[in-house]
Amino acid sequence: MAPKPQALFLLLPLLLSSVVAYNVTQILEPFSDFATFNNYLTRTKLADEINRRQAITVLVVDNSKMSPLSSLDIETLKRVMAVHVILDYYDQNKLTHIFNKSALLTTLFQTTGIANNSLGFLNVTSEPNEVMLFGSAIPKAPLSSTFSKVIMTIPYNISILQISNPIIPSGIEGAKQTSSSSSKAPKNAPAPTPVAKPAKSTTNAPAPIEKTMTDAPVEAPNAVDSPADALKANASQPLTKKSASDAPVASPTSPRKVANMSASSSSASRMMVDSIVGLVIGVVLLIVF
Repeated sequence: MAPKPQALFLLLPLLLSSVVAYNVTQILEPFSDFATFNNYLTRTKLADEINRRQAITVLVVDNSKMSPLSSLDIETLKRVMAVHVILDYYDQNKLTHIFNKSALLTTLFQTTGIANNSLGFLNVTSEPNEVMLFGSAIPKAPLSSTFSKVIMTIPYNISILQISNPIIPSGIEGAKQTSSSSSKAPKNAPAPTPVAKPAKSTTNAPAPIEKTMTDAPVEAPNAVDSPADALKANASQPLTKKSASDAPVASPTSPRKVANMSASSSSASRMMVDSIVGLVIGVVLLIVF
C-alpha cells in the first residue's frame, strides 16, 4: 500500500533535520590523524558553534603539524582554531572554480568582534599548477598552507578539507575588543573646558531713579515789599539788551501746590453742587406746600 501524501508531508521535516544535523567531533573521530585538531575543537568549545551552522567548511591539520599550537593559551588557541572554520560550504570543485583564481573567505573568528583589520579572513589562491594555497588575508601575509585532500563532505552543509599547515595570523594573540575599548575615555584625556556662567539678567533689576525737575530745589525769587520798591529796583539797574538766556524762567509748580489747587477746586465744585441741590429742594417744597 502506497503511503499517503499527508504522511509524507508530516515526515518531511524529520527527514530534513536528519540530513542537516551533524556533529563535527563525531565526524572526525574515526580519523586518528586529526585527533589533536578534534581535541582542540572540544577544548575551545568551537565544536558547538560549528554544529549550529548550516553551511560550514573546516580546514583540518594532521597531528604531526599541530605542534605550533601546543604552546598557546586557551584563548589564543580558540582564536587560531576559529580561523580554520570558513562560514560557507566549499568542496574541491568549488575551490577550483573560484572567480579570478583568488578570493577572501570569511572565518568564524570574524564573528567574535575582535578580528581587527583582516584577521577574520583567509586568502585562497589557485596556482597555475592547480595547487590551492591558503593563508591569512592580512596584507603581505604568506600563503603558507596548501590544500591536501577532501576528508568528508555533506553537500551543502559541511565540508572537511585537509591543509598542510596550521594558519596563525600575525597579531592574533593581542587582538582586543574594539567596541568596549573605544567606549572608555583615555586616562590622559584633557579636562573639559569649563563653560563660563552667563551673566545675570538685568531685566528684573530696578531702573535707576532719575531726578525730575520737580524734585530739584527751586530758588524762590527775591521778595519785594511793594510794587513801588520793585519799580525803584528796576530803575536803578542799567538798561542792557536782554538775551534769551536772561529772560525770566517761570518756576515750575511744585506737586504740593498742584495738589492744593486741585483740592481747592474740588471743594469749590462740591459747594456749588450742594448749593444747587439745596435750591432745588427749596423750590420743590414751595411748590408742594
